[in-house]
Amino acid sequence: MNNLIDAHCHLAEERIASNLQNEIEEANKVGISHFFSSALCQKEFEWHQNNAFPGMKWCAGIHPYYDESAENDFKTLIKLCDEKQIIAIGEIGLDKRKNNFEWQKKMLLQQLDLAKNYDLPVVFHNVRQYYEMHKILKNNFPKVRGFLHAFNASQEIFEKFKKYDLGFSLNAKTPKDEVIFAIIKHGFYFFETDAPYMRPRELNEDFNHLKNLVWNVKQISQKSNTNMEILKERQFKNYCDMFG
Repeated sequence: MNNLIDAHCHLAEERIASNLQNEIEEANKVGISHFFSSALCQKEFEWHQNNAFPGMKWCAGIHPYYDESAENDFKTLIKLCDEKQIIAIGEIGLDKRKNNFEWQKKMLLQQLDLAKNYDLPVVFHNVRQYYEMHKILKNNFPKVRGFLHAFNASQEIFEKFKKYDLGFSLNAKTPKDEVIFAIIKHGFYFFETDAPYMRPRELNEDFNHLKNLVWNVKQISQKSNTNMEILKERQFKNYCDMFG
């Protein structure tokens, strides 16, 4: 039996990092063995470099919305790629909640170019800018590979992006059931908590814990009418194929 992989979390965020050992132990108890953590700024890059442990892999990127992400971090990203410390660029993308689209687009293009030059997958962040991102990929990076983190969009958007070598990562905030079913049928999917963010509303907790990945996958299993073991096995294969 393959254990679960949290394909997107933020281990350096204070709520997780301040109690990391307990968070990991509680997740391990329910069968979660691997964690793919996202670093969003210089401080978080350094945290990941200093806190490596078995079962953790990480990516780094300049986020379109996170306040501590900075353009100056790009030099460090190049260094992390040179030293092969990260296995992907991310999370990067577009976010309509901030009115700085041209800057977001510039940083997205620079980081996509970096991923192409170093042959690295990309972890995408997108908030209500899927059509713009599709246009950017179609015109500039049609061979991009990676996954769309926290995918929660329409069937039409799914159909557009499944044409790329991109998986769909699902968390507590899932798309409509018919889209979940289409993603599971498509087969290129991942599961994530986005911890400590994206807390399941049904769970009366102060923030989202790593152990809640099991809750997420159970919901997706029920909505897609797919056995959890099948979901876990397919995600494990997708993860190995993408990240080794």
